[in-house]
Amino acid sequence: MKAVNPLLRYLLQGPIALLIISTCIITGAQAEEVQLNMTQAKSGNLYVHATLQSAYANTDTDLLLDTGASYVALTRATFERLNGEAESSFSRYIFGAMANGKVEKIPLYLLAELKLAENCVLKNIEVAVFPKADKDILGLNALSRMQPFTMQFAPALLTSNHCASS
Repeated sequence: MKAVNPLLRYLLQGPIALLIISTCIITGAQAEEVQLNMTQAKSGNLYVHATLQSAYANTDTDLLLDTGASYVALTRATFERLNGEAESSFSRYIFGAMANGKVEKIPLYLLAELKLAENCVLKNIEVAVFPKADKDILGLNALSRMQPFTMQFAPALLTSNHCASS
């Protein structure tokens, strides 16, 4: 029988071993892989279907996957479907550099829920509302909650190991 290093034997018997085992168990319990189907437009852009929920209504939309966007962004039309005439939960203003180089003051609102699948729900997420936008966007503030994530193109899938109810 091979002799075990005394330091290694101590570590495996002591509180550090318990910490290592506990960390492995907790990490394993949280990792549930979620695969989200994406659709690819003729332009090559990828979209993820979502259900948005505010305090007042639900609406479905297709979100353009945009790793260059800092926030989930909604068109004025989508935002109005969620809120109608009701007062929404305004969060704050940010200043954003647009693709054309202009800097604009953009309102952020707190959205109760962004549901990408039954087991992939992002709660209390800030969304930017762009009056002149023509597409809803899935930005980095949502994607960062889903990390680590991977994308594949054939078939078009977005896969996350940390997605449910975050």
